[in-house]
Amino acid sequence: MFSSMFLSFREGLEAVLIVGIILTYLVQIKKENLSKYVYSGATIGIFISLIGGFIGFREAQELEEAGEELFEGIMMLIASGLIGYFVVWMATQNRNMAKSLKSSIDKQNTGWGLFVLSFLSVLREGMELVTFTLTKVSENAITIASGTVIGIILAIIVGYIVFKTSLKLNLKIIFQVLGVILIFIGAELLGEGLVKLIPSGGELLETSSAILFAGVSLIYFLKDDLYKIFKRA
Repeated sequence: MFSSMFLSFREGLEAVLIVGIILTYLVQIKKENLSKYVYSGATIGIFISLIGGFIGFREAQELEEAGEELFEGIMMLIASGLIGYFVVWMATQNRNMAKSLKSSIDKQNTGWGLFVLSFLSVLREGMELVTFTLTKVSENAITIASGTVIGIILAIIVGYIVFKTSLKLNLKIIFQVLGVILIFIGAELLGEGLVKLIPSGGELLETSSAILFAGVSLIYFLKDDLYKIFKRA
């Protein structure tokens, strides 16, 4: 339940922040009348993600035990690959998220353009969350659903606090903490996924692959901070 809650919180928070930045910028440039297109795009993105997640999880649970193990293993490897991509993206882009979004809004400041921007942003996060959820098809559906809902609710609450009370949260630190936790989840997914596909590898394969993933990812993700520490030393 914890991993489902954390992953949904992380993906939900990013989606909430993206939509919040778009809406805030529209107010700043006095085009808040276009906000309805942002809300519509986000709503449809959420709806399609929910449908995709429901259908995918239901179909996956109907697989035979051997097929379910193979499916879970493949989805775990895909999910760990996504996390590896996140590590690269978060290490280079998070600090420029607002600037990049504002540039996109300036280029697509029509109702349709903002609808598409909001829709694709939310849909991307939603489908990534669906991929993570499909790594748990052998677990209790109610437990996974509960963790996912709690995580999304927490993400909405944090997003609301950030944008409605102008609370000065250091989003870089928040995403760094979330990123580190995400790396360890990715390491676990990689190890378990490989063992499901190659049972003969056993604990040695699971542990060594997880350590390698976590070590390389942490070094890359925290390279700027590590460089500053070594420079001071």
